Amino acid sequence: MEGLFNFLIIYMKYRKKPVVIEAITFDELISHGEASGANIVNGLPWSFEYGGHAITHENDDCYLIPTLEGIQQMKRCDMLITGIKGEIYPCRKDIFEQTYELVN
Repeated sequence: MEGLFNFLIIYMKYRKKPVVIEAITFDELISHGEASGANIVNGLPWSFEYGGHAITHENDDCYLIPTLEGIQQMKRCDMLITGIKGEIYPCRKDIFEQTYELVN
C-alpha cells in the first residue's frame, strides 16, 4: 500500500509568445485627443476616442480607460497598450520597460 500514494507531479513551464503591441505615452494620448478635435478644458482634451474606445478626462494627471476588466486609470507615468485584439489598457512605465522592448 505504501507505493500506492507515491506519484510524480510534473509542472510544465511556458514562455509567453512574442507579440508585437502598440503603446503610447500619456503625452501622446493628449496629442491624439487634441488632434481628434475633442473639447479642450484647462489645456487638455476632455473626452475623445482612441482606437474606437471612449477616453475620459478624470483630472489633469489622469484619464479613464475602458479595459476588458473595467475602467482603469491612466496616469502621466503610464503607457497605454493596444493588445492584439484591439483592446487597450494602461501599464505602469516601469513594468512596461521590464516586459517590452522596442522593435522596428
